Amino acid sequence: MKYSEFQHILSDERLQRYLLACDNNTRKTMNLYRLNLNLSQEVFTLLSCFEVAVRNAIDRILTERLAERIGCEMPCLMEEYLMCPVVVTVPKS
Repeated sequence: MKYSEFQHILSDERLQRYLLACDNNTRKTMNLYRLNLNLSQEVFTLLSCFEVAVRNAIDRILTERLAERIGCEMPCLMEEYLMCPVVVTVPKS
């Protein structure tokens, strides 16, 4: 791909910092941008896994605390939770 096509697709503003980092060498600029994309993919994958682990840990702790609060063991928690009526309070205006 020619740099002009690359620039048209991504925009001059987006590529400017890469171009400056590569001393206006357009081939190096495109390679650096692609490298950045690859690194971003790797970081995003790790971040996604970390997010799932944190959410699962939060769910586990909150589920255990809810089980303690309503006085049942973990296996009955879902059944108890589903049987509880939902109460919504609306503040008076």
